[in-house]
Order: sequence, then structure tokens, then C-alpha cells
Amino acid sequence: MGTMEKMRQTSPYLLAIFAIVFVGFMVASDADFSNLLKQGQNYQTAPIAEVNGEKLLYKNFEKTVREVQDQQREQMKAQGKEEEPDYMQIRKQTWKDMIEEILLKQQADEMGVQVSDKAILDIMLNNPPDYLRRPFTDSTGKFQREGYVEMMTKPDVIYQRLPETMSQEEKQGVVQKFRNDVMKIEKALRREKLRNNVNAAVSNSLSFVSPLFAKEKFLADNSKAEVTFVYLDTKSINDAELKVSENEIKEYYDKYKKLWPQKQRRKLKYIVFPMVPTASDTAAMMKAVAKTSKAIQKAETPEEKSKMFSKKLAEYNGETSDFTPAKDIPANIMPYLSSLEINRVVGPIRMADGVYFLRLDDKRSGENVVVKASHILIGFGNNKDSAKALALKVKQEAKSGDFARLAMRYSTDQGSARRGGDLGYFGKGQMIAEFEKAAFAAGKGDVVGPVETQYGYHIIKVMDKQSSELQYSKIVFKPKMSRLSKKAVGRNSKEFKSRLEEGENFDDIAKSFNMTARETGFFEKERPVLGSNYLSVKAFELEAGDIIKPIDINRVGVVVAQLTAIQPAGVMPLETVKRKIESKLMQKKRVEALKNKAEQVYNEVQGLQTLAEYTPSDPAVKVQVAVTVSNNGSVPAIGVDNVFTSEAFKLPLNKISKPVKGEKSYYIIQVLNRTIPSDKDIDKQLKEYMVQLRNKFKSGCFYQWFNTLKADAEINDLRTNFFNEF
Repeated sequence: MGTMEKMRQTSPYLLAIFAIVFVGFMVASDADFSNLLKQGQNYQTAPIAEVNGEKLLYKNFEKTVREVQDQQREQMKAQGKEEEPDYMQIRKQTWKDMIEEILLKQQADEMGVQVSDKAILDIMLNNPPDYLRRPFTDSTGKFQREGYVEMMTKPDVIYQRLPETMSQEEKQGVVQKFRNDVMKIEKALRREKLRNNVNAAVSNSLSFVSPLFAKEKFLADNSKAEVTFVYLDTKSINDAELKVSENEIKEYYDKYKKLWPQKQRRKLKYIVFPMVPTASDTAAMMKAVAKTSKAIQKAETPEEKSKMFSKKLAEYNGETSDFTPAKDIPANIMPYLSSLEINRVVGPIRMADGVYFLRLDDKRSGENVVVKASHILIGFGNNKDSAKALALKVKQEAKSGDFARLAMRYSTDQGSARRGGDLGYFGKGQMIAEFEKAAFAAGKGDVVGPVETQYGYHIIKVMDKQSSELQYSKIVFKPKMSRLSKKAVGRNSKEFKSRLEEGENFDDIAKSFNMTARETGFFEKERPVLGSNYLSVKAFELEAGDIIKPIDINRVGVVVAQLTAIQPAGVMPLETVKRKIESKLMQKKRVEALKNKAEQVYNEVQGLQTLAEYTPSDPAVKVQVAVTVSNNGSVPAIGVDNVFTSEAFKLPLNKISKPVKGEKSYYIIQVLNRTIPSDKDIDKQLKEYMVQLRNKFKSGCFYQWFNTLKADAEINDLRTNFFNEF
């Protein structure tokens, strides 16, 4: 049996501690299988996408999602987190990653790029990823390779290391789990290796740099011109005196249509039935509040009130906290709790998020001290003694000065420096030992240090010290939609859709519900509409006039929508780009309007030895003295103007130029000196410069290539057959 096969079939249960996180996870809790049944599709063969004709089956998508959901839940549980993963977000990521994996594999096949078992075996045995190396790395950081290889390849090791109390069936289960884990690792490594190989192939082919291009760019980047120039501010032009005609806009549009490519786009008209509590729902809540308040008030003694509170706590699913540091208790309820005696009840209290009843169950202090501190970190730098001397100086200033200001000025911990050195509250075991010892030993308001740690010298100011912890219970009443209210929304949205299907006007139906119809702008398939991917994808499956069934969009409401317009792929309509064209033409007219003034300025300066002598009387005329530019379009005080920098490398030295019409203004330029690399300098540095350019192009060309590949691919998104939202 080959080594790769052994690795797939055997290895110890210790892999359970490896931090293996795979792409995406989401349960199909909102899958709409009725659509599949209507379409006569089989769950086993139904695709959830087609990528250039290749099907991604729903069952495979769901399988991946469920596997990783379980893994993510286990990981969160190990971290002490009780909440569930963000299913919707991860499902979106799963979709994206699986589509990209298919695209990458298709391109790899086309390019002849492969990943052999031998290559994966080499990685697994000789260069394993960190999460596999870590359990076999000793305290000195040395990787125990022999032990790793033995445990990855010899089946007997599994049983030797499993507890004797485990049954044979349990041991087989552990082994099988590990087989699955190894295959997942192999698959993940194969994906990564394939991506790297394709990346290398694409980068090598697209990052070619010709010697001629490199020479021209080297000259542009390394040639310098020192110039003094006069320019005229276009803000001095009164736009009311200028006009861009409709004909000029049309001519420009027709001439440069290729500048405005457009994907296929859609537009929807829609109505939103909000999923919010009604007045009757709020009244029902207030009735429950009144009932609870009356029951508690009716109790005669504090003990009886507490018992009644416990009864209502169970009735309305209230919450009881563990001992919580005072700093972590919500600010809106802390004032009420701090004034209560143990087992005393207060309420009803109206808050922004509901009506509260509170009870202080217990309190303690001294067990879990927390400190709020700020610090100034002086890094060691090149001279530890100098760093300590500076730390002592800063400490003296901090004792009587503004600690926050000193932190912003001196601290090398930029994260906390921006907050005036504030580190917030922390308990024991959260800071490095030396720092913690000093902070907890100091009193409130003390400035201590310098405290030496591996990071440098710390000056610490203790802002607060607390050990108070409270245990409390709360009942919070919030307006909630009743079942009747939800049914009413569902009934109204279905009625709206039915009337649309019968031919009634959208706006007229909306008015009959005392609501206003709205319309989206034109959107592309990839852009969520009202935060919903379902709506945008569904719109591209329909014809103009078709209706989208009512859909409940989180934080929006139930939406009924109708497709009102389709823009085909091609060129953006003139109306869409009209303002951009008008703005561009207006800027040109502003520059043209400066011509006469530029001629006047030239008459004033042409007899001077240098433009630096010129003092304009018109505030719209500006002078920049002795600035350095490269031949790359960037001009100090102006921005980008390629005409300016091009002229700066053509004009004769020390001569005041005639007015030069640029992209941003009119200029009068005097070139004081120029430095241009010699052929010898270019030849000496060109080879290394070409390598730098190639590496620069390499770093981004794969992602640009892949994004283009994805944009050009035929991706048929079929998620609307399965989900009401994704």
C-alpha cells in the first residue's frame, strides 16, 4: 500500500486538536424545495450553479456547508462561545469560494497545470503546514519529524495511543474520523497548491517587462526638473458665463462611447410591508407590563416581591446573570442596580429598548480585581540606556502633566497612543507578568515605572481599580409582532401580488394600502437590492412586467416587486453619463476661459529674469517657486497634469515660456534645471529595475486576471431555486 493511501486511511485521534478551518458553512433551513418539485428536478442531480457549462450540484454544496458548519460550531464551543455561527454570511462565502474553485480548476486544465499525489505527499511529510507541525513541536521550537511521520503513516500507533477504556467500535470511529480529516487536509492543500501553480503561470506570462518599456519608465521616474511656474485658478471663472450645449455633450458621447461599457442591468418597482409591531402589539406589551407591575406591587414585603419577581421571571423568560464586574454591566441599568439592596426589585423602568424590571440577587467585592490603566511605551530602539533615560524623563513629566498628550507624543505603541495610552480595564492574567504586577500594585491615580518588559519600558498610570461584582436578574418587555400581525402582513402582501397579476396598476394598489411605491435605480446582477441577493438574481431570471413573489427581507420587511425595465449589455445610455460628460467639458471650458488672462500675465512676466520675482496683483494668479517634478504627471499644488510635466522636460532651461494650456489650467513655466540619468546610469541599473517592475506587476496581475476571468465567465446562479435569501 502506498504512503499516500496509508495516510488517508490511518492516523491518531490527536488530529482532533488541530485547528482546521474549512471554507463556508450554512444549513439549508430556508431551502425552497417546492420550486424543485414544480420544475420536476431531482435533489440528487439538481444544480445550484453552472460555471461555463459545468454544474455545481446542490447536494455537494449542502454537504460542504454542513460539514464546515459542524467544524465551526465545535471550534466556537472550544473557545467558550455559545452563539451559533453567522450562517448567512458564511453561506455567501461558501458560494463564492466554490464558484472560484471551479473556475480555477477549469483554467488549470486548460493551461495543463496539475498537482500530483507526489507533490502533496512531499508537503504532508516533509513540509507540513503549521497546524500539523504544532503538536509535534517541542518547547525549544524543534519539529519532531520522526514522531510526526510515524503517527501519520503507521496504523498501529492509533491503537497504542487510544485509552484502553474505549471499545473497539469507538476506536474504529476515531480512526474513521481521522481518515476523513486527512482527506480534507489533502484536498485543501491540493487547492492551495493548484492556485499557487496557476498564479505562478499567470504571473510569469503577464508580468513580462520589455527593456524599452523599462527604460522609458526608469527615465520618467528618475528624471527630475526644478521649475518655477505661474498658474491661474479655475475657481475664479464664473460658471454662469459658461455653457455646455446638448450638441457638445452628444458629440463627445458618440466619439468616446467605448469609455462607458455596461453590463446587463435591471430596474424594479417595489412595495415594503414592514415587519414591525403594531399599535395593538404595543398595547398588549403594556398590558403585560401593567399586570407584572401590579402583581409585584401587591406583594406586601420585599421577600414576597422577590418571590413574585421570580415567578414572572419564569413566565416571561427573563434572564439571570452570573457575577458580573461592575464595568461590564450595561450603563443604562447600572445606576438602578447600584442603588438596590440584595433581593430588592425595581420597575417598571422605561428604556429606549423596552421596559425593564430588575432585581439585585447578590454582590461581592475583592475576588476579581480589575484595573483600568494607560501606558506610555518607550521601545528599546538601538540603545537601551538611552531608552531608559527617556522613559525616566517622560515619567517625571507624566506625574504633573497631561498623560494622554505625552502618550500621543512619545509612546511607540501606536494603537493605544491614539487613545492617549488608554488600555481599558483588564484582570489578572491578561497582561504580561511584569506589567500586571506593577499595575495591580499601584493605587488609583498613581504613575509608576519605568517597567521593563520584552517590548520596552512602560510608564503606567492607574486610572481606576474595581473589584465590585453584581449578580442580577432582569425581565425586559419589548413590543413583538403577534401571530395575527404577521398573518396580516402575509395576507396583504399576497393580495397585493394577486391584484398585480390581475392587471391593476402598481401605484394604484399601493395607494389603496395607504403606502407609496418605490423604484430602484438600474442595478447589475452582482449588486444586492435592498440588501437582498435573491431580489437581484431573481430579477435577471424574469421578463419586463414579471412579478417577484413576496419575500421577507431581514431588517426591511416583506417586499413585493415587479420588473419594470431592462437595459441590455453594451454602452451606457447618454442620460446615465450625461453629468460626467458635462462636468468634463465644463472643466475644459474653464481652462479655455483663462487664455486671455494667461496672455496678460505673460506680458507682465516676459521681461523678468526669473518668475520668482513676480508678485501678481490678482489673487486668482498663483506662483509656485522652485518645485521638483518627475515626468509622471504629478504637479505640486495642482494634482495630475501630464501636459505640464511633459512640457517641463521639453522647454529650454531658464527661459520663461509662453502660456501652456494644460489639463487643469494655463501655466507659464520656467525650468531652472533638469537631471536626466545618463545612458551609463541606465545601463547600470536597468537590469535590477526590470526585476523590481516585474515583481511589482506580479503581485497584482493574478488577481486582476482572475477577476477578469470571473467577470467574463458564464455563471448561471440558480440559488433562487433553493433559497429565499442568500
